[in-house]
Amino acid sequence: MRPLFAGIGVLIAAGGVFLFSKTVTVLSVKNLDHPVSFHFKTAPSEQVTLAYTHSMYDAPVEEVFEVRDGDIVLKAVRTDSPAVMEYYGFEGTGPVHTLRRSLGPAFSIQASSSQAQAIRVGRNAVEVRDIARPGDRILVSVERVSLARFLWWCVH
Repeated sequence: MRPLFAGIGVLIAAGGVFLFSKTVTVLSVKNLDHPVSFHFKTAPSEQVTLAYTHSMYDAPVEEVFEVRDGDIVLKAVRTDSPAVMEYYGFEGTGPVHTLRRSLGPAFSIQASSSQAQAIRVGRNAVEVRDIARPGDRILVSVERVSLARFLWWCVH
């Protein structure tokens, strides 16, 4: 009987070592004003899109980011509105302006009082109005965490 319990103990210890030593890249969307957050496991070079309606021009806009270990890179801005492109300082015409602007490990947005805002990661999406009140600060960040921590976030 003792060898059986010893074997089970070894398996549990090995599983614990695996869960705490394996790391994954996670994109977190956190409301800084209320305790609400979502965490998405991401692949290297995963695309993340922030979609919203521009408040001044009432035009849809998508900001396309690439997630890397410890860095979020703004890769493109999409809109059919020349006024929005001009507002952001982009020269030229066309619905997509490509760029490569590193934002570091995080950026923040403010929840709109009237405009829809969504953050999409692959097939998953978070509507900002579902996790925030108008004016709340939302932090979007990328970090490497242990698999155990990510799984803990998933169940809580």
